[in-house]
Amino acid sequence: MRIFYITHTYSLEGGGGGEVFCTNFLKELSKRGHKIFVFTASKMRFPEKEKELGIEVFSPNVRMHHALHKFQYALLYPKAVKLARKFNPDIVHAQNDAFPAFIGSKVKNALGAPFVCAVEYLSDKSVSLNLKLTYQINKILLPRLNYDRIVSWSQYVIDNFFIPWKIPESKIELIPGAVDTAMFSPEVKPNAKISSLGKNLILSAKPLHSTNAQGVKYVIDAMEIVSQKYPKWKYVIVGCGESRAMLEKYVREKNLEKNVIFAGMFPANEIPSTYSAVEIVVHSFAFKATTSIALLESMSAGKAVAATDYGEVRNTVGGAALLVKPKNPESIAQGIIELIENPALRKELGKKARNHVLNNYSTEIIVDKFENLYAELTKK
Repeated sequence: MRIFYITHTYSLEGGGGGEVFCTNFLKELSKRGHKIFVFTASKMRFPEKEKELGIEVFSPNVRMHHALHKFQYALLYPKAVKLARKFNPDIVHAQNDAFPAFIGSKVKNALGAPFVCAVEYLSDKSVSLNLKLTYQINKILLPRLNYDRIVSWSQYVIDNFFIPWKIPESKIELIPGAVDTAMFSPEVKPNAKISSLGKNLILSAKPLHSTNAQGVKYVIDAMEIVSQKYPKWKYVIVGCGESRAMLEKYVREKNLEKNVIFAGMFPANEIPSTYSAVEIVVHSFAFKATTSIALLESMSAGKAVAATDYGEVRNTVGGAALLVKPKNPESIAQGIIELIENPALRKELGKKARNHVLNNYSTEIIVDKFENLYAELTKK
């Protein structure tokens, strides 16, 4: 099948959640013999890997700050239409949100090819101005675009946004995000840098941008409580971003430098080994309302997870993680302490988490679902 794939998070190496999904998704499609043309705002290119996989990529000349690229490249849809005519796709697939979906709708209108619009994330609780504006654009555009099917990563988004926005239920499909379960495995050798910090380790691994940082800040508050009872346990934060300095200052103000460690940025291929080096993983979502790739990765690694019960998290973990209250340091601390005090529970949850991801969120399973959808739409 010939797939015209539109995204602003193109990658073949991974990084953020959207890039990780794109990496695994395109590799698996290519492995199955599909021909893929990628139209993207991303400037990242991987010539050798693209050649090996047989993927064609075009990135229009977008400028300004990278956060604004998706706004600019959506207006370059005439180039996408021209390239799509030449590629002659069987299916058009727009991934991310309304910006690629807008381009995909224009391509469908011009070529008549079936069009799948896949939405990863929506939230009306975002902190940054960029994400607030993005949400409003999604709210306006998504109900009006000409797709054959709109796919959501989460039931939460369907119930709280798609249905209230009057998107026809007959056009809605639930297909979650996915993780490379071979890469994120309990068998991965522990990362030496993380292991050197000790045995009693709690981890969060994510970019320290404004929204993620809000969640991490609640865990730091929780560690103030945890450290009073279990001073030998440390919270290790892997990741960097514009909010790191603020968080480091916050830790100093609380005199928690011995219990909260900033390990810095690790390349994507080392993240699995960071999970292998710790006992507990904490996910504190201050606003997220969809399937979290980082949450799936830590579960696939067989770790005991404490996660805030927010948005799609309960549906995602399926009883294979300890749920705590969001934006509530006391509840997060209680969850961490419960896992510290119960090694048997940690082992049980880690095993359940791994099996849950293998059965529901592997890249192979999710690509199967998209292939079935493509086949259904191209037969009409």
